[in-house]
Amino acid sequence: MEERESLATNLKRFRLSKDLTQKQLAERVGLSQDSISKIELGRYKNPGLKYLTLICRELDVAIEELLMSSPQKLTIEIIASEKNMEFIRALVKVARNFGLVK
Repeated sequence: MEERESLATNLKRFRLSKDLTQKQLAERVGLSQDSISKIELGRYKNPGLKYLTLICRELDVAIEELLMSSPQKLTIEIIASEKNMEFIRALVKVARNFGLVK
């Protein structure tokens, strides 16, 4: 998969996992909704490191995850405790959105 296609697919997945519209994400990172749409369609040639970094911060993902062709193949090991149960619930929600957990 080409880097632009990976970015397009992953941006949409991560954005939807945060329950954000294109417009909401665009407003939070200083881009237009049209720009977010073009990135998700693979039609935006180079959003630039500044905007990729802002998008990653807003979606709480590493830039590598945004650009990987198969982010669903990441292995994550978490030790459950009372302190991190909220994080685990959020992680399970994201995994469900990706179709990784039923």
